[in-house]
This record gives sequence, C-alpha cells and structure tokens, in this order.
Amino acid sequence: MWYFPWALLCLALRHVRASELFDEELLIKDTGTGYTAFHFSFVSRTPEYAHTKQHYDIIPKIMLQLFSKYSVDELHLSMVRGYWDDERWGRNFIMAAPTGAELWAWFAKNTSNVDRAWFELTHLLSGQFCASLGKLATSQYSVHPRWSYRPMGISKLVGSEENTSLMRYAQMPGEGLCSENLTPWMKLLPCKGLKGLTSLLLPTALFRSNYNAVTVDLRRICWDSACSYLGFELKQTLTVVFDRRLLYPSTLAPWSVDGLLGTKILGSCKAASSSNVFVLSSPVQLKSSIPLNAASKPADERLITILPSAQLASDSFVFSPVTRGKVSKESSLPLISVTKYVTGSGTAGGGMKSLIVSRADFPIRLAYLDLMPWYTQVLFSTLELKVLNPTTKRWEIVQPVKTYMQHSLARKRMAILELIIDLPPGHQLTVFYKFKRILQRWDEYPPDANHGYFLPAATISYQIPTDRLADLEARKHPAYRDLTLPNWANTYSHYFNESIHGYAHPRPGDGFVRIHSPVVLVTMPTPDFSMPFNALCIVCSVVAVFFGSVHKVTTTQVVAKLPEEAGSKLSRLANRLISRLSLHSKLTVPSAVVQSEETDVKKKK
Repeated sequence: MWYFPWALLCLALRHVRASELFDEELLIKDTGTGYTAFHFSFVSRTPEYAHTKQHYDIIPKIMLQLFSKYSVDELHLSMVRGYWDDERWGRNFIMAAPTGAELWAWFAKNTSNVDRAWFELTHLLSGQFCASLGKLATSQYSVHPRWSYRPMGISKLVGSEENTSLMRYAQMPGEGLCSENLTPWMKLLPCKGLKGLTSLLLPTALFRSNYNAVTVDLRRICWDSACSYLGFELKQTLTVVFDRRLLYPSTLAPWSVDGLLGTKILGSCKAASSSNVFVLSSPVQLKSSIPLNAASKPADERLITILPSAQLASDSFVFSPVTRGKVSKESSLPLISVTKYVTGSGTAGGGMKSLIVSRADFPIRLAYLDLMPWYTQVLFSTLELKVLNPTTKRWEIVQPVKTYMQHSLARKRMAILELIIDLPPGHQLTVFYKFKRILQRWDEYPPDANHGYFLPAATISYQIPTDRLADLEARKHPAYRDLTLPNWANTYSHYFNESIHGYAHPRPGDGFVRIHSPVVLVTMPTPDFSMPFNALCIVCSVVAVFFGSVHKVTTTQVVAKLPEEAGSKLSRLANRLISRLSLHSKLTVPSAVVQSEETDVKKKK
C-alpha cells in the first residue's frame, strides 16, 4: 500500500487543477462598411474556497491578492485607443468604454480608509500595466457617483445608496494605449501569447488598426447554477477594428483573418477548457473558403457559424464580400446616442453641451454623468436642460428627476454632475452649462500644453424595459443586435446557448446599456513657454559680444605700427625679412664681442 498516499496526492492535484477554468473565444464580424472587427475574450475562473492557496495554475496570484490585500470587492479597467462608431459598426462587444483609460472599483464594507485603498490600488495597477494610472489616486481625478455605476458581480453592496462611498471612479482621456500596456496584459494569460488564440495578438498588426480596446474585469460570480458557493472571475478582452481600405484594394476584396492579424494560430493552449471562434452575422453577404454546413448553423441569428480554433489554425480562413451593406437606418442606428462638444470662443470661458438623441418609441429613464476637472470651473447656476418637441419643433425647458452636483475645489477636487432624466420617446435632449478656464501654475501644465486638454467623456446609463426587449431585437438586423455579455453570462458560448429564444425569457441584467460620448478637447489659457528660452538666448548673445570686445581691449598688447614703405608687395616683404633678420642678429651677438669692440674704441681715442 505504499502507492496509496501518492494516489491520493495525484487525485488532490487533479482536483486543484480542475477547480480552475480558462476559456478563450474569438468573435469575427464584417461591419459591412469596409471595416472588420475582432473581439478576443479570455475568461479565467477559480472557486472562492481555493482563495487561500499559495499557488494558482490559471489566475495570477497578484490579481487575486487584490481581494485580500487591497480590500477590493470588484475591479474594472479599460484602456482604449480610438472611438467606437456604433452608428456604423453596430453595438460594441463590451460595455462601451471611453477613449483613454477608465478605472472604477468597489471596496469591501470593512475597508477602514477607502481613499488609502484606492491610492494603493491605482499605483499597483500603474506598475502592473505600465500606465500612468497613479495620477488617478487623488480626488483631483476621481469621484464616487451615486446612480450611474453598480456592482456587476455577486456583492453585498447592491441596493444601498450609502455604499456609494465605497466606490471610486476615474477617467484619464489623454492616456494612450501601446504595446507597453499590451505586453503585461498578455502575461496575465496562461499561454502568454505563445499558444492558442493569444498567439494571434501581434502588436505590429494590432496597432495599425482604427480602434483598440483592452479591458480587465475582476469580480465574484456564482460557481454553479444553484450558486452553492462563489468563485472569482478574471475576464480579459481585446477589441480591434481594421479599416480594410488601407490594406486591400476595395471593400469588396477578399480578406483573411491571418492577413489582417498578421499571423496564424500557433498550436493550442493546453490550459484552455474551450477555444472557439464565432463568425457573426454581417450586413453584407459573405462567402467563406471553409464550407459552412447549413445543418450545423446556430439557432441564434446573430451567428453564422461556430468553429474550433484548431480549424482556424489548419485552414486559411478567407472571406469574400458579395454585396455592399444595405440596411435601413431604423434597424442599424442605436436606440440612444450621445455627443458632447464645447461652445463659445476664447480662452477665458465657454460652454459645454451634450446632445442626447432617443430613437425609442417609449419613454426611457436614464442616468447622465459628467465630470469636469478643477481647472475648468463649472458654473452650476447656468445648468439648463432642454427637450426638442418633434411635433412643435421647439425647445422646451425640463427639470431632472434627481440631481447630484458637487463643485470643484482648486487642486483638491473635480466637479461632478449626475442627473436622473425622463426622456420622452423620439425626443432630443441637451444638457448645457457654462464654465471658466482657470490659469494654472507654470509647473502644472502638461508637456504639450498648447495642444489643449482632453476632458472626460459623458456617460449615459439606462435600462430597457423587459417587455420591450424582444420587440426591439426582432426589429433590428441580426448584425446590429446586442452583443454585450450580461452579468449572468461568463462566456459567449454560455450566452448564445442560453439566449436561443432571444429575450422571450429575460434575466436580471438583460437590457442594461451604458454608452459614452467622445472626449472633448479644450484649449486653456497658456503662457508663452518659449519666452524664457528667447530671453536667455538674447542675454547670452549680448553678454558674449560685450565680453569679447572688452576682453580684447584689456588684454591685447599695444604696439606702434611702422609706416608702410613704397614699392611692390615682393619688395616690401623682402625688406621686412631683412629687418627681422638684422634685428635677430643684433640680439644674438655675444657679450664678449661687444666688450672687445668697446675696448678697441677706447684705445683709438
């Protein structure tokens, strides 16, 4: 029975390894306008009872330590380059994130100092992902909204407005996304970009695209359908959109997955429980080099086919668009869209206006969130909400249902405006206020101050009524239906399998939408940073000229100049040489010869 302990050990190790799950998925979509979108989703899960382990096979230990060391209850980080055009590309694969960096987190109830925990969290993530997230540590760049954000996982904080003090939210619209951020993000994956779908993540190809979005979401989930115990979920996504007009002769030219991504799949990731590729419906008719069996077509109209990633590695997946996309605007445009822009001129003051357009045939209650830094001082007394009546074509002043405003404090706190608004069906709404541009200290300006400042994007959050979901989805073209994973779904395989019948049986979390406006570029009163350089150059030039002339006059030996002799240049040169030689001979005559000559002269006398 000597082998019995070893058998128990092997069974225990097998159970530990099986307790952690990893799924990788790739979604491919031709938007019909000459753009191709790829969405990579990597989901790692581990049960909560294994949280006390010292070693993890799938989820990095540094991420799970956020729950214990930093009292994090839930974490969401996104870094985006570009802007998702939902009017041309359809719904985003993720809960749309604003351009730049966005970070929001919920902390546990027993957190004694939330500000300190937020400070440590931002600096840890800043070092982990090589980003400037440490700048978000102070209240100059972070807030805690009341209504716009709620936990997306299993949490005891849901439903209590008092617990919003345990939440911190921040945006950094000027933060760029590059390979320095992508590399540490890939190192959190089990296969680290070497095998499986992660081997398609080639930075040189990804960053020649029009849109890049990298997200990291950490939350608690139910481990099984009965929710007998909880688990931790780490979800990493990468969304990229290519403009094929820059890579191919026309939008109807055949394109391939490896042609856009620049590489093929290099083997399979052994740690993955599943690895699938989803080809989504498109406004255009597509022909594929891989024959698609009609009998195996998924029941969900949003899907064309589902393939194992191994097939994508062995075959060259080439698509050939047949026709251009011809879809009515009613079925392609989003239900609600928002844009934000600056009004006025000059660098002393200005106005900020957000335009919200509703295309719904039913009223919608939405939450509007807007942030302004302290150097753009908001005048809340000028806040004005107007609705355009489609019947009378006149703008009418309306009042919000709820209002939360907080003034900014110079170098201490940013301003926040949060509104609950009832938007009538088919109406347009504008939110307007004025602001002052504050002159900053010379050392507070960014390196490229004359370029301007990016202000945070406005956020719109709303919930579609459950009795309207099925009707709305039926009226839309399958290529423009919702693709964002609800809270109850971990993977797209789970989501598409459970939503075969559409929204006939909606679940909690279905129909929730959050969108962001584009970021705003504002010019600020900026001093002339070149003035010290110009003044220094002028002063140094004057000093150099003055010092040089004075130094020459005071140090040069004054010698009388003999009058020039007449004659040619050659004769004058010969005379000078003769005079110099004679002078030299006189100076070199020995003193004894001179004394003998003097004695001879005395004798003659």
